Amino acid sequence: MQTGQYSTSQFAMDVDKCVRKYPNESEVLRQIEPLLEKLIKSPGSVPSEAFTPRKDRFAMNLIHMPRDEMFSIIGGVWHPGQTTPIHDHLTWALIGVYDGEEREALFRRTDDGSNSKIAKIEKVSEKINTKGHVTVLGHRGIHRVDNISGKPTTSIHVYGRDIGHAERHSYDPVTGEIGRFVSGYCNVLRDIERF
Repeated sequence: MQTGQYSTSQFAMDVDKCVRKYPNESEVLRQIEPLLEKLIKSPGSVPSEAFTPRKDRFAMNLIHMPRDEMFSIIGGVWHPGQTTPIHDHLTWALIGVYDGEEREALFRRTDDGSNSKIAKIEKVSEKINTKGHVTVLGHRGIHRVDNISGKPTTSIHVYGRDIGHAERHSYDPVTGEIGRFVSGYCNVLRDIERF
């Protein structure tokens, strides 16, 4: 790695400072977005093991999480054709494309949220995100991500909690059924000093 390059460990320390300094979600997102942009635009800034893929589905690899689980940083990997369900995070999230491209569709609920089993959702937008793009989602954000390119896509995700052990929701766009899931992590990379 080049001297003076913005590293994953420096990014994790900077995120930690922001999360602890700013109690407001919008301010946390505003502060972390340029940090994530800097990280994903720095060649070689993320160790290759953060992007260990899976053959059966997209991979979520834990890069860093503090002991108090105030946030988590994830390395995401999509092989061509892999996709996520339409889902939420129930916390703020930033997703930066490190390499490749992904199609992202954003959704919103149009019902009042009173039924815990059925939701009415509508697609708000869909676009292709390429290397260097950062998506910013508040705690009510809903999206779907897939790789429609011919090569793997990698990304860095930052969430306002331990996302791998949190129960979240998936949404069926046809029936409106709300599913519940816990994504887990495909690895355990907790030793920040390795990066």
